[in-house]
Amino acid sequence: MIIAFLLALVQAAAASQPPGPPALSFSAPRAVCEVDLGKLKGSPSRLSWGAPEGRLYFRTVETDRFYNERARHYLLPLGGGQPEPTDGEPVGSSSYWAWKSGPVAPGVPDLRFDVDSREENKTATGSTKEATGMPNPFRSDPTSSQVASDYASMQRVATTTLRLKGQLIAETTNQPLIPGLTFGWGPAPSGLLAYADGKKRLVVIDRDGRKVEVPGAADVLLPAWSPNGKQIAYLQKKGGKKYAVMIVDVT
Repeated sequence: MIIAFLLALVQAAAASQPPGPPALSFSAPRAVCEVDLGKLKGSPSRLSWGAPEGRLYFRTVETDRFYNERARHYLLPLGGGQPEPTDGEPVGSSSYWAWKSGPVAPGVPDLRFDVDSREENKTATGSTKEATGMPNPFRSDPTSSQVASDYASMQRVATTTLRLKGQLIAETTNQPLIPGLTFGWGPAPSGLLAYADGKKRLVVIDRDGRKVEVPGAADVLLPAWSPNGKQIAYLQKKGGKKYAVMIVDVT
């Protein structure tokens, strides 16, 4: 009886533990080519599979103060070499980007991002509650000059967050959240997502919210899962305006 009771306690404790990370293994990241935005101009905008065989599609954009974009298009060789300018985005890359950066996991319609947008009035010394228009409530017995200063320094701050299974995937403040810039869905119906966490490390999360960090993947931007699910490509910041195009093999 005592042994059976102890076994039941052990089983209950095991069942209460959070699930482990996805059963995946990763190769060491390897560089396949380099892009120098001092020469190519603009900021990284897309890194996509679906280009002609043996290459990735890469797009940069320049944005003016009216948010008009000027895009430039390149093909990146996976076997090394220089970016090749091209006239536009390949059709295969465009369809890839649509499912890679969407709000719902490909082939898993009930797996989607939780999106939260909020606004606050903030001052140099704190923030008010959303949309109250009142001065900083954290002051104790503020003087009239302090109140006037709070009003003068008040700014509207807009924050947008994406979460998946309670995990923070992306967050922006006073900027549009660009789909796919820091995350990429795996192919259907894997339910996997690769994303850059708050420290710009590459993390993979599955449909149950279990996650695992990819060893050695740092300064990550534009993670892109291959259509067969066997590789993840991403940009790694190297300093200045240079990026290495990195590949991780997934088993």
